[in-house]
Parts: sequence; C-alpha cells; structure tokens
Amino acid sequence: MHFILLTHSRELSKNTATGPLVKQLMQDQCEIIEWSRTQPDPRLTDLLDSSKTLLIYPETDKSIEPLQGQDDISEFNTFIILDGTWQEARKIYNRSPYLHSLKHYSLDISMPSRYQLRRNQKSMGLCTAEVAIALLQQKGEAQQANQLESQFFAFNSGLESPQE
Repeated sequence: MHFILLTHSRELSKNTATGPLVKQLMQDQCEIIEWSRTQPDPRLTDLLDSSKTLLIYPETDKSIEPLQGQDDISEFNTFIILDGTWQEARKIYNRSPYLHSLKHYSLDISMPSRYQLRRNQKSMGLCTAEVAIALLQQKGEAQQANQLESQFFAFNSGLESPQE
C-alpha cells in the first residue's frame, strides 16, 4: 500500500498539517509531492499504473460514477490524496488534467471530522490523516490505522488553538 500526498505549497509550512503524520508512520510507503500547476511531477504523470491507482476525490464529471466507500478497493495499491484545504484541493484537481483520467474514490463519511485545528472546514470533510486512517482500515491494515489514529488524536489535541 502506497500513499502519494499531492500537497499544496501552502500546506508545507503549516503546523496544523496532518500529512506529515501520515509520512512519519508510513515512511517508505508515503511520498509527499508538492503540487505544481505548471510542472507536474513525473512520478504522477509517467510512472503511475493507473489500473492500480485511486485518486481520493469525488468525481466531478456527473457522467462518471466514482467508486464509493463500500466498493472493493483490494485491487488498488496506490492512493493519491490531495493534501490541502478543500479550496486548495479543488484548485489542485481543477488545474491538473492528468488527475482527471484516474479512477476516483469517494469515501463514505458517516461521521463528521474530528479535526479541530482549523476553522472554515467542510462539515463532512476529513483531513488528510483521517482519509489515510479510513483507507488503511478498508485495506485491512488495522495496526497501522490504529497507530495513525493515536498519533492524530495526540496531534489534534496538542496544539493550543485553531489556525486559519
């Protein structure tokens, strides 16, 4: 299992970013790639096997149905997570045509995010660490999911006040 965190540049300097938690736990199974509108990273455009890769983002083309949280994801081993605020993630997706051809996976979100460190978040949106936890659970990686969840809870309660 491999995570690619396609990260907005603003996210890299925020102390409220949860992507580094995923990288810390997953180490060799996680890459943080800074998104560039003008220079897409070759690891995304040339080296990915699109038949084994899922973009974790709701499909925006209404004629294409994304895979949903209850669908089988066992055949996929690489997951691209757009790492940024919802506004930044939408910008990354809309300005990156190479992402549009990937299969999309939309998580079923049955409970609101527990992420407390930023204001103005979508009510049913998850932060990057919560997305990774959900994917690890769905792939049967309970030990890693539990470790990341513990780190996330400690991180989420460790900073003093919400940012942004």
